[in-house]
Amino acid sequence: MDEEQVPKTPQNVSRRDFLQRLGLFGAVGVGATSLLIGCGGGSSEGDGASESSSATSGSKSSGGSGNVAKTVTIHPQGNQMKYKETEFTVPAGETVKVVFDNTATSPSMQHNVVIAASGSQELLKKIGQAGTQAGSTNDYVPQEGDLTDQILAHTPIAKPGETVSVTFTTPSEPGKYGYVCTYPGHWATMQGTMIVEG
Repeated sequence: MDEEQVPKTPQNVSRRDFLQRLGLFGAVGVGATSLLIGCGGGSSEGDGASESSSATSGSKSSGGSGNVAKTVTIHPQGNQMKYKETEFTVPAGETVKVVFDNTATSPSMQHNVVIAASGSQELLKKIGQAGTQAGSTNDYVPQEGDLTDQILAHTPIAKPGETVSVTFTTPSEPGKYGYVCTYPGHWATMQGTMIVEG
């Protein structure tokens, strides 16, 4: 029972080593890119709400002072321009944390959560359209004009696989407050409602 062994040629070994190294360097490159690319957020106050934003590598978070009364996590609906959770309830005048976990896999499915000072469809439209003009350096969130007073809080942009958050004080006035993704083209279908209860 002679088994013939084929000696490994340097070419076959090199090809395998090359492919293994390519996979390793590709994974390292993606990780390094994630660490190097980070978006910061601004802070704004309006209509009794305050927000604080900052960025960290890998996951972008916003921190506020005080104890968090409630944490809400929002996801995209697959690779669609829709939120999976289109409604959540929070207490009035309390510190809350909104987390956006971008579970999408398509590179074009970058999202944020921008919470408006009312549930008006017209206001969400204006914020969404102005977000496009604000550009990526501002996380597609308007930074000038009267709309800044109409934004209660916002997360940074989250690329697929990233998690971002914002901690802010909810309005003291109970009611329905809209939220929208302001990444270009998403605002018309990617909306939800934050219900503030007294």
